[in-house]
Amino acid sequence: MLLVAFLPGKCYTSIMFNWNIISFKTVESTNDTARHYPCGTAIIAERQTRGRGRHGRVWQSLEGNLFLSVVLSDWGAKTPLLAFVFGLAVIDALPEIPLRLKWPNDVLWDGAKVAGILLERIDDRVIAGIGVNLNQAPINHVLYPTKALGGFLTPPELANRILACLNTLLTHVQNNGTAWLLAQWTSKASGLGQSITVKLPTETITGIFKTLSPDGALVLSLPNGTEKNISAGDIFL
Repeated sequence: MLLVAFLPGKCYTSIMFNWNIISFKTVESTNDTARHYPCGTAIIAERQTRGRGRHGRVWQSLEGNLFLSVVLSDWGAKTPLLAFVFGLAVIDALPEIPLRLKWPNDVLWDGAKVAGILLERIDDRVIAGIGVNLNQAPINHVLYPTKALGGFLTPPELANRILACLNTLLTHVQNNGTAWLLAQWTSKASGLGQSITVKLPTETITGIFKTLSPDGALVLSLPNGTEKNISAGDIFL
């Protein structure tokens, strides 16, 4: 287990090396539970009764999977980039599997979703929820193909790996800046340089996934030669 040590009420502005890990049998949502704790806290639960993903979608919290939420300081305008940090942390925590990233907050294995990340702002904090299909993958009411990792780790073992990798990544971001983060993320991105479809609230568009903007938006090269920055949407590879 990681060393548990933190200063109550202290909201770290840079990197964290130690986490206050709190485990629960059952919660409605690890993100909702994390709202009541200071920065430096990691919440893990065996079950969620009201897990959720982006846009309020239901997250099917199947037995044996990982349900983890971490409390960090708000990054201001750069807060959305934290989704990239957590996606990379999941990949780095699972070197046994050739995982890839799907913009903005999913982790894929062979094109199927194995993990998702949900960021929520609470005052001067950010709650980052991470769900990983360790033992089971949902098959109903999902937008994308899903897959499970096979259960070769327990949820606490994977949580500890992710938290350790998160420390390393946050240190790199502090030392090297967000340009380094974006370069790391794009090096592991699915669909980069390929034709993708983006579903927006009012339209669906297709273009070439060119790169990421400095603020983390997806830059889409359109058939008419123009470019469009996408800050939120569902992409289909």
